[in-house]
Amino acid sequence: MAYNVIISERADELIDENVNYLLNKFKSPQAATHLLDGISSIYNRLEDNPFQFPDSQDAYLMRRHYKEALVPEMDYRIIFRVDGDDVYIVGLFHDLEDYVNKITE
Repeated sequence: MAYNVIISERADELIDENVNYLLNKFKSPQAATHLLDGISSIYNRLEDNPFQFPDSQDAYLMRRHYKEALVPEMDYRIIFRVDGDDVYIVGLFHDLEDYVNKITE
């Protein structure tokens, strides 16, 4: 079964912000490329089976059926929820961020 991955406008903005941060603050095109490759890989896996990823570690988000995927070898996580055949990406967050409050704002 193929799932539709739907990226929210806010999630798209967060991805851009994080990539720009890696490029401009850390001057690391390699890290930015690695992040984008990791995101792309996760999106492909979400299309195949979003249930291969665990429920959110946060109790509040877990009760609302959010799941999360960790970007390999990086401290970023993609937060999403599944509704039927659709997978809604709500954000990309660094592990040091208070992503729960950012999602629920």
